[in-house]
Amino acid sequence: MPETAPRRTPQGADIARGDGTGAPSSDREELITRVLDVCAGRSAAPLVLITGPAGIGRSRVLAQIRARLTDPRVSAVDIRLSRGERDFPGLVARLAAELGEPPARGEPTAAVLRRLLAPLTGHRRLVVFVDDAQRLAPDCLPAVTSALGALAGSRVTVVCAVRTPTAVAGLEQLRARGLVHEERLRPLPVSAVEHLLTALLGARPAPGLAAELRDACRGVPALVHAAVEGYLVTGQLRVVDRWAHLVDTGGPRLPVTHPVFADLREPVTWPVVKALSVLHPLGEAAPALIAATTGLREDEVFDALHTLRASGVITHRNGWRFRAPMLATLLSGCLGPYERRRSAQLAATAIWAGTAVCPDGDYLAERIADAGRLVDPERAAAELLARGAAAPEDVRAVRWRWVACGLLDTAQRPAALHRHAVLCARHQQWAPAAEAADVALRDHHDSLDADSLQELQIIAVGGLAASANVAALRGFASSGWRSVPGGAANRIVTRAAALCLLNRWSDARDELLAGHGSWHGDGTASAAFGQAIAEAAVAVAGGTAPVAARSARSESARALLRALGLDHSADDQSLTGRAVRAALSGQWDRSLELARSAIAGASVHGDPPGQTAMLREMATILAARGQLNRARAVLADARSRHLLLPHRLAVPEAELARTTGAHQQSRTILEQALTAAAENGILAGTDELLLRLAEAESRCGNHAAARRCADRIERIADRLGTAEAHRSRLLARVLVERSAEAAAEVVELAAERDRPFEFAATVTAVAECGFADQRLLRAAYEAFGDLGALIPRARLRLLMRARNVPVPGRNATVAENERLLATLIAEGLTNAQVATVLGTSEKSVEGRLTRFFQRTGYRSRAEIAIATLRSCA
Repeated sequence: MPETAPRRTPQGADIARGDGTGAPSSDREELITRVLDVCAGRSAAPLVLITGPAGIGRSRVLAQIRARLTDPRVSAVDIRLSRGERDFPGLVARLAAELGEPPARGEPTAAVLRRLLAPLTGHRRLVVFVDDAQRLAPDCLPAVTSALGALAGSRVTVVCAVRTPTAVAGLEQLRARGLVHEERLRPLPVSAVEHLLTALLGARPAPGLAAELRDACRGVPALVHAAVEGYLVTGQLRVVDRWAHLVDTGGPRLPVTHPVFADLREPVTWPVVKALSVLHPLGEAAPALIAATTGLREDEVFDALHTLRASGVITHRNGWRFRAPMLATLLSGCLGPYERRRSAQLAATAIWAGTAVCPDGDYLAERIADAGRLVDPERAAAELLARGAAAPEDVRAVRWRWVACGLLDTAQRPAALHRHAVLCARHQQWAPAAEAADVALRDHHDSLDADSLQELQIIAVGGLAASANVAALRGFASSGWRSVPGGAANRIVTRAAALCLLNRWSDARDELLAGHGSWHGDGTASAAFGQAIAEAAVAVAGGTAPVAARSARSESARALLRALGLDHSADDQSLTGRAVRAALSGQWDRSLELARSAIAGASVHGDPPGQTAMLREMATILAARGQLNRARAVLADARSRHLLLPHRLAVPEAELARTTGAHQQSRTILEQALTAAAENGILAGTDELLLRLAEAESRCGNHAAARRCADRIERIADRLGTAEAHRSRLLARVLVERSAEAAAEVVELAAERDRPFEFAATVTAVAECGFADQRLLRAAYEAFGDLGALIPRARLRLLMRARNVPVPGRNATVAENERLLATLIAEGLTNAQVATVLGTSEKSVEGRLTRFFQRTGYRSRAEIAIATLRSCA
């Protein structure tokens, strides 16, 4: 985690032909039932038409009807037409061949039919399935219907899959005579697209993804399949915590030989439709531009456009436009480099000249970026920079600004690179930020002032951390910093930032204090960064930060440091910061959604080292809900990264071990985290580690060891002065001293902080020491319930019963116990492990499982696991 979604080959010819969907649909089930009734003779209509646009799933529905036609009195024949089979005699010849009675040389078509249909007597029936019937001549189907009706009455039904729009001559007369039963396949709803994505990717689509793809593909299954394939090719589909996310790194790509393009690859329509994929937003100006870029005459372009319109690919409404936007997106990926640049040049030039207009303001920026130096470089760079600065959070803006930097002359390029690097970094797009910073520092350091150099150097070391290039970061902190341009202030401050990013917080603090006279100056970038980094280091390692006046550069510096996770002086509006705040405020589902999005995006743009708190909260939520394997996966992913303050992950990791009864492993995790923190002079977060150790020692009866932990917590809380450390101090006093005063104070503190899980956990800890009253226990129980924290709520329930505190909602409790039991079984826990988690006996778990099997009808643990995973994904 995160992973690129597995590349699953679309299933069989259905999908290759653009007809496949594994999505259940009540509409389609009802359609199949109605057609089966006709085939069974419950209707007099000899002709059934299953219609719909290309890729809607006609072939699959035809195959499903065929598979369900199991009546032994009904014979069925399948005919899939090739492009050359168009007339009535040819169709009859194919039918005869399929029935094993090929026509004799010169045998009349009518005689062949009489011979073939002669065995149909009594209740025997024949159903002929014809796929791609739009390839027949326009008058062929009416001829077939009339002939079969005359020869065999109601004993023959022809079921045809017909792509629309297609003209069928004589169809109105057949309808008027009641000889046609017609079914039109409707586009997939969002729910069906969601099911289809889940089947293809082995993960549920993130909120909004199914709706986005449904709209882009207009509910056409073949286009959904093609889009998924294209996004997999470009690595844009990322699976995080069993949810699929689409990250924006450009459009999907498919080879030109992909079946979704099969009907478009005609000599004239292919170049026209490819050019239109880029130029269609220009409305009525598009055809002339298509002619210019393809070298075709305008009348040839219009002929191709009308052909595409007749086949349902495009529409002529407010210009020539694609019926399904996704098809345009996929086609644009088929353009060669010159085709792309040339069409972009023509589009940009036309808009600048006023001969074409596009209401989408970003369209011009995209075309300018594609055209590069084929258009006026000075004007192109100015427009790209302006558009990129107006929407810095837009992923496309990264490309616009980067292209602009390449178009500028040498004098203007350094400032543009600097601005681009800063904007990318502030929005946690660390890979492009570091790339721009490296180019500016390497090629243009002589043209930049000390303040700009300072920002670029912070971004450069931030890029090393985001790319987990720890060796380079260590090399810089060891000796590379000495060659930093911009003077002593820049060198000291940049080295301090690198030390923090290596988790050497006390070294960073000491570096800044020792060199205070060099970097401490009014209004400089070095002063702003130095002050912010010093405060961050002191907050982590203790001590006293130098006092400096805030300047206009302070907020700019802190914004960059917040993006790295080195400053917490204001609300972090990134996905990471919002995910943490949502978790703490009790919005757990929202927090998980934001965290998954942040992880998916970071997998493309570089992992900010400051995601530790988010990953910690994510693991805590999943573990509390009983999803232990998912919590372990989050922690394993976190351990594989380069993160700030990684010792803070030890608490949920140790809790996971304790939950399943691995108490010694839990203790080892805490002790190792404390050792690592001490080696780097870190105090922040160690109070909580010591509190967990004190709890473990107390449970084992090692009261002296618990007391030593509590004494250390006292000293740490005094040095840090934070609310978190004070909470640990109070809980340690409750645990070791059985202090009623501390118990009351810590509960009051937890209530004031308005963090539901922290409050409920605090009440539970206090209650275990004998201090919480019934009112507090019920409040904590409700808080755990609102969060869906199944495991701590189950433990609190046992505690309440032990204290004779009534547990509300007996039926709800039974259902919740079953839900937790199913979740733990799905996680692969043994009965003994489940008993440990639930605080009961293994025999009790066996009894619960037996009753659960009897009530639900499940026959094995595997069935429980499959059902639970589907509902909890």
